[in-house]
Amino acid sequence: MDNIKITIIGCGLIGGSMALALKRRKPEYSIACLDLKERLPAMREAGISDQIGTMDELSMYVPDSSFVIVSTPVQSILDTIRLIRPFVRPNTVVTDVGSTKRNIMSEAQSLMPPGAHFIGGHPMAGSERSGVEAAEPLLFSDRVYILCPYPDTPRGALLSLMDLVETLLAVPITLDPEEHDGIMALVSHLPQLVAVALMQTALAGDAEHAMLDKIAGRGFLEMTRLAASDYWIWKGILETNKEAVGNAVDRFSATLSNLKSRISDESTAVAWEQAAKQRRKMGPESSARPRKHDLRSMIDRYDKQILSALGHRIEVVRRIGKLKANQAAPVVDPDREKRMMLQRDEWGKSLGLPEEFVRDLFSVILRHSSKIQEKQ
Repeated sequence: MDNIKITIIGCGLIGGSMALALKRRKPEYSIACLDLKERLPAMREAGISDQIGTMDELSMYVPDSSFVIVSTPVQSILDTIRLIRPFVRPNTVVTDVGSTKRNIMSEAQSLMPPGAHFIGGHPMAGSERSGVEAAEPLLFSDRVYILCPYPDTPRGALLSLMDLVETLLAVPITLDPEEHDGIMALVSHLPQLVAVALMQTALAGDAEHAMLDKIAGRGFLEMTRLAASDYWIWKGILETNKEAVGNAVDRFSATLSNLKSRISDESTAVAWEQAAKQRRKMGPESSARPRKHDLRSMIDRYDKQILSALGHRIEVVRRIGKLKANQAAPVVDPDREKRMMLQRDEWGKSLGLPEEFVRDLFSVILRHSSKIQEKQ
């Protein structure tokens, strides 16, 4: 894809992460990020794009866009599509990132001007954190990215969006909107409610002792991680998938009630083992005894985290370089570098890392940081 122009509307965690990923992997693309005026300072601080504007500037960016990505809260996606409709041109592909699809897909294509195409989208990636401050360019790496085309969506439009998804390092698959919402109710929306319910149950049971934050184990913390999510993001998701979520809750309640009534029966052991066996197949982190493949998968995840942290560090280095250039200050500060190395040595020792390894690592990082600042 050449001469690609992409407008992302709504730049929180998902939209901001998309912008960062595209900026890093496809610097030749033109990426515009639009949001509410009060959010622009945070977007600039996050460095997600050189083109940042408000929703009042749709006419400046949308008409020339090859793709328009609507990354607003799910309850406002259709309203956003109505806003951009006057500026969308033929052959433009409009997509969203909403966690529910049926309601959106029922109207979205009818809101498109002739020749433009809407394809529903949902990246299976996220975090309990929200906002552009949490944006992460590797957020979509190796994650499934669901696409919901219409039966008459042109093949070329779908393939071009699949190419864009693969640029994010995600894995595109297609699903029917209703099928998508039913699956999400079970694997995404229900777990969110369960996490909140578990947290509420524990808080009520701990009301007298107030020891929950001191004695909660790893299992409890992992199971309730989702409870830290922003309610206002989830409000629209649950409202637009109310029927499927209700069915999922009923099914879960029945299963839990059945386990309770047979808590000492052999059938509970059978159900337990079935669940454990299936869960172990779903991810290396679930295995009690990691094999070589599992350990290598863990290394892959840690390497991804290291590179992500380095990416954020380089962005800060570039900003400092610009400040130094404006102030005509020298790029290299030997005294500061010496203090940094001593501090990193101490950090490395506390983690049990060889001193030579830590010094070699940060010598390379500092050398390349200086090269980057010299170009500012």
